[in-house]
Amino acid sequence: MKKRKKTVIIILILCILLIIFIMNSIKYDFLQEDLLLFQLFSSAKQTSEELNISKLESNANNEKADIESSASIKKESSKTQNTNQTQFIFDVEYKNTKLTDINLLDTVDNKTLVYEKIAPGTSGGFDIVLKSNQQINYKIEFESKNAKPVNLQFYTLDNLQKYNTLEELGENLEGSISKNEEKTIHIFWEWSYETNKDANIQDTIDANNIREYNFLIYVRGF
Repeated sequence: MKKRKKTVIIILILCILLIIFIMNSIKYDFLQEDLLLFQLFSSAKQTSEELNISKLESNANNEKADIESSASIKKESSKTQNTNQTQFIFDVEYKNTKLTDINLLDTVDNKTLVYEKIAPGTSGGFDIVLKSNQQINYKIEFESKNAKPVNLQFYTLDNLQKYNTLEELGENLEGSISKNEEKTIHIFWEWSYETNKDANIQDTIDANNIREYNFLIYVRGF
């Protein structure tokens, strides 16, 4: 009887050990699978992050290239616009005002000239060249001598905002020049056409009534 009881106990112990072994084996397999899934997830996440970083770098490089290209185009455009401009030279003196009488037709781009008159579609420009034998502040002003076409506008390379009158443009043309310095201010104008119905009607009226536009340039030193 004792021998039989001992045998049963041994069998139970073996069964318990077997169950423990099986459970550990299953747990180990689950751990391995979890580890593998974690590694796959981490790898996928890292790859995704690398792709995003690569994409961001590519976009940044493209934007930089676009900016550089735009700057190059603008610089080249400015260089083209600066050539063959009619120049008006002023020797700026302290407390003195110099003036020049201008006919806008003298500053027209011949490629846009129509019937020897300013008209819708014409454009041009002129340079105001300032010189001085001393350090001095300056102020540039304009005075219209007759009516200008309503849709004719002005701007400078330093300020591409378009102004409806030279008087408005002159409100922003002031600064200083050093002794023996020469400063050139490039001014451009354009009479755009076919922008909208009301503008077209006004252009037709102005084209019939205005052949030229005259104005004065004042340069004051202080």
